[in-house]
Amino acid sequence: MESTNEVHKLVVILPTYLSDSGFFKETSHTDWANLEAYRDKMSQRTQFVNQNSFEVEYIQDIMQQECDNVDCGAIVAGYAEYLSERMSMPSVGFEAEYHRMQYASLLQNYGIRKAKKDYLSENDDPPRPRTKTIPNPDEYDS
Repeated sequence: MESTNEVHKLVVILPTYLSDSGFFKETSHTDWANLEAYRDKMSQRTQFVNQNSFEVEYIQDIMQQECDNVDCGAIVAGYAEYLSERMSMPSVGFEAEYHRMQYASLLQNYGIRKAKKDYLSENDDPPRPRTKTIPNPDEYDS
């Protein structure tokens, strides 16, 4: 499915972009009310962006990383994994350290299997099997 491929691309692109752009080095908070683009779009009562200015969906009880931790790689990868599997996001119980170990073991296992087959580059890998998907009938209506 095309959307799944897009999510998998984001799994690679997003952490690289965040790292290269210096996102992880940013420690200051954004004062949205003083930014030119957001001026007059903030609700005076709640200090949230007005409903008519942008399409905003408020979600409660969504998992978040700890405030003192700027390493969001496991959180980003976790979001991508949940999205690609079409699972709902857990509000509690997301263990970033567990996911780091899981991804590390998957990469290590991949490296070991590659070494055993004497692959020298990614190009030597055999093609991945394509998943068979059934198109959604609603997609034909558009």
